[in-house]
Amino acid sequence: MGITGGTGTWFMLCSIGLILSRLQGGRALRQGRLTHNASEGMVISLVGYVIFILMPTLSNSHSSLLPLIGYYGSAILIGLGNGHMWPAFQNMMISMAHHNERGTANSTILISWDIGMGLGILVGGVVAENFGYAAAFWTVAAVNMMGVLLYFMRTKRFYEVNSLASF
Repeated sequence: MGITGGTGTWFMLCSIGLILSRLQGGRALRQGRLTHNASEGMVISLVGYVIFILMPTLSNSHSSLLPLIGYYGSAILIGLGNGHMWPAFQNMMISMAHHNERGTANSTILISWDIGMGLGILVGGVVAENFGYAAAFWTVAAVNMMGVLLYFMRTKRFYEVNSLASF
């Protein structure tokens, strides 16, 4: 992928994006705009991942400044997206459960994230080993895009119909 350094700075900027999104997105969550936060987070995160994947292509055809801005900009976008998305999904899951089932709902979403991360690492490792890192990142982007489409086509509406929360 052509990345030779700057990972510490990348993760620092990602965490800054995460912090900024929690400050900005917390208000929307308190107002009950969970699907808005989740939608915004998914799209921002997907854009960040695509920019990250495109950086080696841009570095071959542009000055060294554009890929650098894109590389570090993708970190901020991914942090912003994840900071909006994760709390919104957790709140959506919990608000679909009765008060005596909220612990189960919380555990279910946390376990699903753990399973997703574990499977992502496993599949990404197999794809990277056989086809290279670029193919692994594009595979992740395709799976991410399918998740975004599934959210907008089914999950968002399902939540709106079945939510027990009254904001």
